[in-house]
Amino acid sequence: MRVKNRRTILLAAVFLCLPAVFSFAGSILDSKHNLSSGSPLGDIKASDTAMICIFCHTSHSGDYRAPLWNREESRIIYNLYDSSTLYSIPDQPDGASKLCLSCHDGTIALGKVISKKKEFAMSETSMGRIPPGRRSNLGSDLSDDHPISFEPSSAVSASGQLIHPLSGDRVRYDVNGKMQCTTCHDPHNETFRKFLVKSDLNGALCKTCHRFSGYDGLSTHDVSARDLRDLSGRNDLPRFHAHAATVADNSCMNCHRSHAAEGKERLLNAREEDVCLVCHDGKAGKDIKSLLRRTSAHRVDFYLGVHDPTENILSASVHVECVDCHNTHRMNSNTAAAPYAGGRLAGVSGMSVTGAVKETAQYEYEVCLKCHGQDKYRVATTGKRMIDTSNIRVAINPSNASFHPIAGQAKNSWVPSLNPPYSVSSRIYCGDCHNSDTSGQGKGSGARGPHGSRYEYILERQYLTTDYTPWSEANYALCYKCHNPITIFDENISGFEGHETHVRGADTPCSVCHDPHGSPNYVGLINFDTNVVFPNMNGELKFEVIGNTGYCYLQCHGNEHSPKEYIRK
Repeated sequence: MRVKNRRTILLAAVFLCLPAVFSFAGSILDSKHNLSSGSPLGDIKASDTAMICIFCHTSHSGDYRAPLWNREESRIIYNLYDSSTLYSIPDQPDGASKLCLSCHDGTIALGKVISKKKEFAMSETSMGRIPPGRRSNLGSDLSDDHPISFEPSSAVSASGQLIHPLSGDRVRYDVNGKMQCTTCHDPHNETFRKFLVKSDLNGALCKTCHRFSGYDGLSTHDVSARDLRDLSGRNDLPRFHAHAATVADNSCMNCHRSHAAEGKERLLNAREEDVCLVCHDGKAGKDIKSLLRRTSAHRVDFYLGVHDPTENILSASVHVECVDCHNTHRMNSNTAAAPYAGGRLAGVSGMSVTGAVKETAQYEYEVCLKCHGQDKYRVATTGKRMIDTSNIRVAINPSNASFHPIAGQAKNSWVPSLNPPYSVSSRIYCGDCHNSDTSGQGKGSGARGPHGSRYEYILERQYLTTDYTPWSEANYALCYKCHNPITIFDENISGFEGHETHVRGADTPCSVCHDPHGSPNYVGLINFDTNVVFPNMNGELKFEVIGNTGYCYLQCHGNEHSPKEYIRK
């Protein structure tokens, strides 16, 4: 033991006087922790000493907290990281982290060491300290930094998303089993950037402890080869602090940063949707950003600080954020057929058509219903309905008399107007109608999904609902995506002569009679718009079918139906 101590002291003595003319790959000599006047890197350096190790270590009279430690201890109280998904509660920094902060909290001058009465003069500093504003100056507010000085066993047990480093891994806890700065950083070795103990390309460092189901090697954010460099030809990386060329190589760092995170909870690069839109602005992905500014859109920018990943969707305040529909750790490019949720919606919570909360939605419509299946999210519907269906879960329920086949196969076995490949047994997505107007389905190349559209109700194609709208295929393009207008207006095929009379003859929109989601009481999606349709002189407002005859009891455009009957062919 004595021999080992003598060697340690001798080695320290040598390095304290070692000038910065030597260079060893990966050592402190060729790093920014070489603060000597001869340092080859960095602008912060001493002007009056060529010694290297002295800024942290001394041969004699060192501080007891670490071997030959040569710095005073910061006396400040730190503001610690906190979030609703934190399973271990950090305490005030201790151990090696406290040593690191003697420089990196910006309160003690870099040149102020225990072994020297006179402070070393340092260039490019603020009164000898790391200047405020530099990322290396963490300050006293550590709430935007990865938590340190905590024992992680309880978090590993409780979260299901954390693991301990494997034996022999470069990532390791301290002697007390705590996570410290030195778990991820080796202050003497900058083989990997930022003194990391191992490469963080493709999230290798983060994945040592963090394991999210469906992410590693599966999620788009972990495997995409999309180039992040500026498309104008400059070979730079404009995406926050991205340090690698591709989405896959940046992996976790596409969205997170371990220090000075603007989105403090969960260490996000920015606040909420800004994290997503820095890439999804048309430069590194499909242009979602411009869609969110369209006439009708899911305006995620209207809400700030409302969403929380642990929220109860039944009691949470009304809001919409990107992560309400997308699980960024699990989303992928897998395709699916209606009604199943595709890879873009993988791992997202939802609500069943019966109103049950689901931790993971199986069907696309369940993602939509977790908001639009609640009364507090009642949406503006096409007109004022005879039967209120502003809660979409009510409108598409398979127990209804009629409904578009979203949550179940349609009941009507005879729908001659359907365009191929649709049939009476087909199922459809909410997104077949509610979609970007620039999407592939909308005959464009833009992003799919209900992000935003120039058409009302975030519809993929035009669907006018104003009474006395002159008929044209363009005005009802959404309907004609699935239904053939020639068939609809041919009473010998459709079995209803009123389409020609009402839609073409009287300029009556489809929405006056038909509720596009469903009708609890009536076949044929009949649910009259009471802004246009009124009770007849007998006070009757209803529709019924007896045998093969339909009966309308109402008044519309000044015409009395008491009732008006038609033969259903």
